[in-house]
Amino acid sequence: MPTTTKTLFAAALASLLTVGLCASALADQPHRQYAPKPEGGYSSNPHVSQDHTKTYPNWTNRANLDPERVMSEKLQWTTNWKFMDPPFDDSLHGGHLAMDRGAELLAELNGSDNRFARCLGSRDGNLKGLRANHYPHFNQELGKVVNLEMMIEHCAARQGVTLQHGSYDNSAVSVYVASHSNGMPIRIDVTQGELKAAYDRGQERFHLRTGRMNMACGTCHVTLVGERLRGQALTTHYGDVAHWPTYRTKDELQSLHVRFTECNRNGGTQPLKPGSQPYVDIEVFLTALSNDYPVAVPSARD
Repeated sequence: MPTTTKTLFAAALASLLTVGLCASALADQPHRQYAPKPEGGYSSNPHVSQDHTKTYPNWTNRANLDPERVMSEKLQWTTNWKFMDPPFDDSLHGGHLAMDRGAELLAELNGSDNRFARCLGSRDGNLKGLRANHYPHFNQELGKVVNLEMMIEHCAARQGVTLQHGSYDNSAVSVYVASHSNGMPIRIDVTQGELKAAYDRGQERFHLRTGRMNMACGTCHVTLVGERLRGQALTTHYGDVAHWPTYRTKDELQSLHVRFTECNRNGGTQPLKPGSQPYVDIEVFLTALSNDYPVAVPSARD
């Protein structure tokens, strides 16, 4: 075989081997599909007013919601269900009972030295602002980003008490702690450090399609927003975390992560354990999209 021909053959063989190796490497990677993001994507410094549905002016002030929108089957979604946040109903519902239970449990765990509140992040036992501007955050001791319910479980365990994340009692304590932030704007900085990494991962996971129905969180809250699914109007995910944990009118107190598991089951995806990193990442993402929106508990949802 002439030298020139040998050289060309060797180059072609090397090229084929390279393509084969690349194809093999790609074959080892999972195939991923994503639901579309809002037009223009998300800001690296998010704020609740950046709501992609442009409905934010309709629910900026809970006390001044347009009653015609609230009562309209077609327009109700543009109020983002904020008519079910306090003070929509001053009568007693399951959320109020949960707050009372949470107060009892926290008092027992606090003792005379406020040890439980201090474990949660309070310097003097005062719970004000913990939900609004302390969670989620990167916990140096645990070496990971945590949410409020994770720390409730952790701090209770230090005293030999089981308050499992997702349980009624854990969520009851969470509602009670969150109530001390009522009216305070949520503020979480996701522009740097561990929270930025969690925000970026959460944004990706919010739009990642999974399960037998090939759905993502973004399928409902971006692609299908404004449509009705199982009798409920799908709303924007901006400003959403301000009312969690919430009382579901099907008679269940529900934390945000438990709601994630419910969404996964409805979409044909195997749920994760509350407190798992993907759920924490999504919570960081959603919390950042609620920046400057006030906490409001106990709320109720259908």
